[in-house]
Amino acid sequence: MGNKGTKKTESNALLDGPDYTCTWLHRHQASRCLLFFAGWGMDSKPFSPLASGGLDVCMLSNYQRLVPPQLPELAGYEEVHLLAWSFGVWVASQVAVGSLRSLCKTALALGGTLNPVHERYGLAPERFAAMLAGCSEESVLAFYSSMFDEPRHLASFLAVRPQRGPDDLQKELVTLYNGSMRSRASIDIFTHHCITGRDRIFAGRNQIRAWGREDDSRVFPWPHFPFYQFNTWRELLETLRFS
Repeated sequence: MGNKGTKKTESNALLDGPDYTCTWLHRHQASRCLLFFAGWGMDSKPFSPLASGGLDVCMLSNYQRLVPPQLPELAGYEEVHLLAWSFGVWVASQVAVGSLRSLCKTALALGGTLNPVHERYGLAPERFAAMLAGCSEESVLAFYSSMFDEPRHLASFLAVRPQRGPDDLQKELVTLYNGSMRSRASIDIFTHHCITGRDRIFAGRNQIRAWGREDDSRVFPWPHFPFYQFNTWRELLETLRFS
């Protein structure tokens, strides 16, 4: 059976700690759970348009210190699937190992790589350096714009944009940069490598170089933020797993 804990909604399921933010986007005692590692700069608001589709969805974001998340409630599900997106791909490769990874039936990397700041395999270093120089409202809006190739999807995102200030965003960015530069080699924990082919953040060609063209890699004709292509988390998960 699914998680037997008290039914919670996003508004009362938010845990802000010194390491990261854990938000239950959907928690309805489903039998399956999606553990979602979001990318840099996110909170729950941009993902509010997606219905659950019958999944409980636990989201991690706002990474301030890279330690394995403690989520004992995941053990109560019949199935747990891990989805890591953007910089969350690298974060998951660092912290979702051992017992947490063993809980997950599948682990999917979407729009990110194990080398997040790299000329050939990740974000262009000069672009990252420009963001590190200072997160202004203008630079953040430019970043958001680069995540989309359809104006209507950008407009939808901006209507529910993350509610995080420049100082907060800068702090997380520094944590991710320093961690990725100094950490041990990343472990490929993923069963599926999902490449966003029209990506202007993690260039599609860099993702292809990083993952290769193996049977577990798929190229999708999507921009960096592909979530508004779908109505539910289940639809997204099943598209990525079975395409």
